[in-house]
Amino acid sequence: MKPYTKLSNHINYTSLIREIVSKRASAVFLNEGGRLGVKSDKEIDHPYANGNPSLGNFDIYTVDLDDTLFYNEYAMEVFPDYIIDICNFTGLHPAQVKNLIYSEHYRRLSLGIYTAFDWEDIIYSVAKRLNVEKSWNLEELQEKYYTPGNIFLLNGAIEFLKAIDGKAIAATNGFSKYQLKILTKLNVKQYFKRVLSPDITHYTKGNIKFYSDYADLNRIHVGDDYFFDVEIPLQSGSSTLWVYGSGKFPLGGFEILPSAMAPDINSAIRLLGNH
Repeated sequence: MKPYTKLSNHINYTSLIREIVSKRASAVFLNEGGRLGVKSDKEIDHPYANGNPSLGNFDIYTVDLDDTLFYNEYAMEVFPDYIIDICNFTGLHPAQVKNLIYSEHYRRLSLGIYTAFDWEDIIYSVAKRLNVEKSWNLEELQEKYYTPGNIFLLNGAIEFLKAIDGKAIAATNGFSKYQLKILTKLNVKQYFKRVLSPDITHYTKGNIKFYSDYADLNRIHVGDDYFFDVEIPLQSGSSTLWVYGSGKFPLGGFEILPSAMAPDINSAIRLLGNH
């Protein structure tokens, strides 16, 4: 094993990571001289949530997964084994290792690199920089951590998927190697025509090109993150149904409003209209 080498060129994103994660909020990632720019965190004015009309019918429903249809304890895909093993090799504190991992994630996001959500690649990148020679078996880790206590469908998810059966497309920032495994374990993969993910589109959900294959269709996007699931889909020409109960509000207030909104996927069912 090579000795641990201090990373003198490492950019510390600790304060930004803490702000985003603690608020469970969206951020606008900008490349400004190698730094991340976020909206100001002024008081949020919640839009009026009553009186949503029935949304009617759409040809395509692009649907977010994490915190919209199911709960995933490891949505960021940093399985404990990664942290433990790197700590054992380097002597670093777990918080230091996590900071390196999330810093690399946000660095890639700030540059618009779709591999910002390839957690396996990020782990190996950080390990290599730390001179850690270790390999992990992703399938074994998924079997270990994708258990009923860690991943489960949210109330109303099955009913929602049945209501739009044949029209649902999973639209997620999670790489397909993670999300397909979860959809299979939760026995809902059959409800989706296709999975859109960064490894397939080569864009994150922060880029309107993520939806290029469906640009000219009558469609609606359903999801919980204001930036990824409201702002960007609207810019791509889609209607939006914001499931806001997970608390992923914008930093800095609402600049544009969703077509409709509901606190959870179960409440969203009544807005679907006839199918």
